[in-house]
Amino acid sequence: MFTSRSGSTVRPALRTAATFAALALLAACGGGGGNGPGRQPAPPVASPPPPTPPVERGPLYHFTAIGLPGMTLGAVVRQGIANGALVAGTAWIGTETRAFLYDGKKNIDLGTLGGGSARAFSVNPCGHVTGWAYTDTGIAHAFYYENGSLRDLGTLGGADSYGNVISTCGKVAGWAGTSAGQAHAFYHDGKTMHDIGTFGGDASAATALNSLGQVVGYAYLADSTYRAFLYDARTGGPILDIGPAGWRSRAVDINEAGQVAISAVGASTLRAYRYAGGALLDLGLPPGARDAEATAINAAGHVVGTVTYPDERKVAFLHDGTTLHELGTLGGGRISQAVAINASGLVVGSSVDPTAVGQRAFAWSSSYGMVNLNERVTNLPKGVTLIAALAVADDGGIAVRTNEGLGLLRPRK
Repeated sequence: MFTSRSGSTVRPALRTAATFAALALLAACGGGGGNGPGRQPAPPVASPPPPTPPVERGPLYHFTAIGLPGMTLGAVVRQGIANGALVAGTAWIGTETRAFLYDGKKNIDLGTLGGGSARAFSVNPCGHVTGWAYTDTGIAHAFYYENGSLRDLGTLGGADSYGNVISTCGKVAGWAGTSAGQAHAFYHDGKTMHDIGTFGGDASAATALNSLGQVVGYAYLADSTYRAFLYDARTGGPILDIGPAGWRSRAVDINEAGQVAISAVGASTLRAYRYAGGALLDLGLPPGARDAEATAINAAGHVVGTVTYPDERKVAFLHDGTTLHELGTLGGGRISQAVAINASGLVVGSSVDPTAVGQRAFAWSSSYGMVNLNERVTNLPKGVTLIAALAVADDGGIAVRTNEGLGLLRPRK
């Protein structure tokens, strides 16, 4: 059970810990501005120069519908895609949810642990998947899927557990119930589930990890505030507080170099940070902006997210290590949101396009700017619209939500 700021308890069985924390962060925001306490002045902020109109606005893509038969709704999160056209996600079928894997050729129902529902959140390049599934007693347990087999990862002595992320080495992180009735972040090394602990509070959750066994997330203090943490499985902890002093914070992503993207909430503002080697960098705000929220970091340490203005205009951003760049919107609209970035710097997300009267999936590259992905697909079925880009792999594959379900875009050779 998680404890909210109001003191009430929230059973997290119907949502991931990452989603819970994101809601908590956003709910705390509003008005104001300025740098975090004790931080160096914010770095310069600039909008990128308009790209020279290229002959081609980026690659063309081939579209494949993915999901399970009878699916009425589907979901893929940022870590649900890997090289080789691998996508793991969740399909809503009737009153149940089913975890699935698209293996590049076919959709596979991953099954359950004896119960009726399951959800998948993360896949690695080997096709290994983690998420959670109900047991025959109706309790959610974290699972590890490999070669047709779904393995129960157990708990930390409590009732339930939830797998959030899986590394290229098949290690899993998430959170699980303890024998004391708390919910603690865990790291599973393939054999054993390890309790990552808290900062003295009753809950923590892992949101991302790398192949070295470095895990990030957030953990509660005794006063019910929460802090971004970094855990290193090679040393076994304890967890390290890496957020700005005095702010509630959550680590959202980590790369292989151990660089971490963080979102933090102060008295009246939400700010984005990058942590690297013991140093915390405030990514800054564009002139007039109120908030900045980080969502992902790539191998080069570039962070993406969204900035918000007092009039509720939202614009996707990229921080290139030195400067924060606004990426613009589609059709001159007011809203764009960046959700993921791959190793080559390809950013994906969604934008409300007033010329199209609705939300549309976008991709952005420094070489051609922001493009509406609907205009880059050569075989998009009639009546299908790409609503949002959800995840991007390093080989350029993009998972998308459509008006009819889920899809995978693969760059045409």
